[in-house]
Formats: sequence, C-alpha cells, structure tokens
Amino acid sequence: MSDEYHDRVAKAESNLRPCAKHSFEAASQVFVDGTEILQHYSDKWQDEQARIKLLNRTPMQIERDRILYSKPLRRQTDKYHLLFSGSRKVVRNYTTHTMRMAHVTRAICNALQLNQDFGEAIALGSKVGATPFIHAAKTPVAKWIDKRLAEIDGINDRQDNVDDPHVVIQTRVFGNDDEMKGAKLPGWLVRVQSPLIRDDIYKYIPWARGLDDDINSAYRSGKESYWLLTTNCFTRTSKPSIFSPETMYGVWRHSRSNHPGKKNFQHKSEISGTQRGYQEITWEHVTYEAAVVRYADDITWIIENLNDANTATTLSESRNLYEELKTQLKRETGLPYSLLLALDDQDSGALYTYFIEDFVRHSREILDGLNDHGEGRLQLLEGDQESFIGLSTDAEQYLDSIEGFIQQYVFESEHRIKHRNTMLGTISEACLDLLYEGKDEILPAFITDQAILEKWADSESRKAKKMLNNSVHRIQLAVDILSTMTDQEIYDFVGIQSV
Repeated sequence: MSDEYHDRVAKAESNLRPCAKHSFEAASQVFVDGTEILQHYSDKWQDEQARIKLLNRTPMQIERDRILYSKPLRRQTDKYHLLFSGSRKVVRNYTTHTMRMAHVTRAICNALQLNQDFGEAIALGSKVGATPFIHAAKTPVAKWIDKRLAEIDGINDRQDNVDDPHVVIQTRVFGNDDEMKGAKLPGWLVRVQSPLIRDDIYKYIPWARGLDDDINSAYRSGKESYWLLTTNCFTRTSKPSIFSPETMYGVWRHSRSNHPGKKNFQHKSEISGTQRGYQEITWEHVTYEAAVVRYADDITWIIENLNDANTATTLSESRNLYEELKTQLKRETGLPYSLLLALDDQDSGALYTYFIEDFVRHSREILDGLNDHGEGRLQLLEGDQESFIGLSTDAEQYLDSIEGFIQQYVFESEHRIKHRNTMLGTISEACLDLLYEGKDEILPAFITDQAILEKWADSESRKAKKMLNNSVHRIQLAVDILSTMTDQEIYDFVGIQSV
C-alpha cells in the first residue's frame, strides 16, 4: 500500500472511534471475493488513471458510491408502496424509504463518531434486492422457492442412488457442524431430502446457517441484495474486488430481529471468479454501523407508514391516527414530553428526532464504556450483550407499540390493502413461473440483453445459457431477475395492461 494513500485515508478517518469500521483493518484483509484489500488499493494507486478515482475518497466511500450508482438502486424509483383509507390512497416510491433510512444512519453514525460512509453503504445496499411491490411480494417469493424446490426434490429423491458420489459431498457440506461453528441449517433447506438437490442449492442459491429467523426464509431482501451486488447471477461468477465482507454482512443482516453471535450467522459459498474459490461472510464481520442500520430501517418504515396512513385517514374519514396513537401509548406506558409533542403536532420529523436522539444518547454511554475503547470490536464479536448498541428499553418499546398500532389499524383493518397484497402476491408468483419455465426463449433473451449491456465474452453467454438446464439455478435466477424488475415491468411481463 502506498504510504501516501494510506496516510490520506487515515487522516480522513482520524475522527472515528476505535470501534468504528476503518477502511484498512488488520482484522479485515480481503474482499468478499478473497482479493487482498491492501494490495488492491496499492495497485490502484500506482496506476495514474486509476489513482484519480482514489483522490479525496476512502475505500468505504468508494463502496458506498458503487452501490449509490448501481442499476438496482436506480430502479427503486419505480417500485411503489401504497396505503389506502376510505376513498384515498397515498403512494411513495421505494427510493424515498431508502434515502431517508440512509439519512437516519448517517445522522446516528455522525453523532457516535462511527463511519458515516460505511453505514450509508450498508443502508443503500440492503434495499437493492427488494422485490417489486415491496412487502406484498416478499412472503410469496419465499413460498414460491419452497414450492419449486419441493417439486424437483420429489422427482430427484426417487432417482437418487445412495452410492452416488454426491451423497458424500453432501454429507461433508451440510453435515459437519464444526465447519460452520455449530450453527443450524435453515428450515427451508432442511426440508429438502435429495442429496443431489441439496448440493445444487449449495452451488446455486445463497444460504446461511444460524439461529436467527431470517435464515429460515428462502428469500430475504438483504440476502438477495448481497447476491446481486457481489455476483453475476447469470453465470454465478463473483464480481471482482468490490465489497468488504463487513459491508455485505450489514447488507444481509439489516433486520432489527437479527443479532450478533457466534452461532447466529455463517455463510460460505463455493463460487467461480474468487481468489479463494469461495465467498464467505460470518458473524465475525459484524460492525456497530451495521447495528445502526438495523434500527434505521425500522424507524424509517414505521414513521413513514404512520405518516402516510394518517394523511389518508384524515382526508377520507376525518380521523387523526396520531391522536389515536397518542391515546393508546399513554394508556400503555405514558410518554416522554418530546414524543408527546411530536404526536400532538403530527410531526414525523420530530418523531425521527426523538428516536435518533434516544439512540445516540443510549448508545454513546455503551460505547464510552467499552474495554480499550472497543478497538477491534472484541466485546461485540464475543456476543457480549453489554456491548450492543441501540435504542433505550423505553424507546424500543414505543417503536414496537407504534409498529403494532400500524399493523392493527392500517394493514389488518383496511380490506383494500389485504386484497391488493393478495393480488400482487399472485402476480409475483406468475412472473416467477414464467421466468422459471422460460429456459428456451425468455431466459436466453435476458442473457442476450445482459451480455450486450455488460460486454460479455461469447464464452460467458454460452456458459449462462448452458446453466439454464439446472432447475435449482433457474429458481434462483428467476428471483434475481424479478428483484431487478419494476412494478410496471412485472405487469407488462405477465400480460396485465391498463386500458
């Protein structure tokens, strides 16, 4: 590494806490694809043309920018979230959520002297794998994967030969708990009986061992985001030297229900185009910035839905959801003055301020009390709960109560939301079916378009088309393509048109 660039980066990150994610760390020496980080940037600095891209930017800013200007993130503008009440509807695109979530992340990271650019990279990246129709499609997509795997599993199970060498490979990959630090297999994978199909899942579908609920779903937006950002999904080849494993850990594990811990998460996937022959992300790549994103996502989702729902109900029914929420919260727990005032004023900005300030105040006390100032994040890596940052107990309870209120008074009581979600789930499954079954015409057309846009070599196109013969690969590829499509593209693709 050139001393000049190393010194530039060190100076730019000199105001960060020792426990923050720094661009160059002894504990994180390789990208997800196995390329040495220091050597990569040293080579870039020696190249006069490439050096221009490094001037005035740290590696963490470069990772952030790669996501910010990526095609999947750009297409979020045409993915929509709708709320109904009476005769009214409120529409916002998913870019709104992502940008506000990123802002909340930066605000908290800045106040805690964590790496803002790194936190923003996680926040932006965690949403690039979100399906069209957002939450309406999430569960149907996961169920569709389960259903398709069950279909081909039943066929192959009858054809398996116990003497087949794949059985030995399968036992090595899935049966050795020591290799994965004792973490459990996800439920959707355990249900697959055929060793041949299990081996194909290991080859073609990103999965992880662990204890948290998110690994038990065949589709999660964070997992899909990791896959789209790091992999050429058509050829299952690793994209070269792009992201640190800490970034991808945060992207995959951006849900508030996920926690650090030695047995909570372990992903390892053999994949071509890597320096080591595999990509790996583990609980050892946890960071405090990733913890910030976990909360920023929920804070944003809850406040935005409350604000949209209140707009719709105020206009259609002359109801004030903020007032109703305030009454319920006061009955349950009582309220601090700043939160009470925010609800009185129907001020979503003040709600953001309340939760951000609480997070900062509570977490600063924790970070200030870390052994050795948290250098190396050792307490966090050991799963020491005393080192976890987040909202105070009271604020987290308020956030949960607001979420429960929204579920009860908006999503569960408004019939049009239920009907719309059912319809969109069906449309999403129809799109996946068309993609999965279109190995002769539809998928080759997607491959041809991608080859032109990305200037593939002919050998890559041939490889991508040959891989379509594998059913498990087509399952994952169908989800990959669906995740990059916009709402209108789904309608057009399945043949639904407005007249």
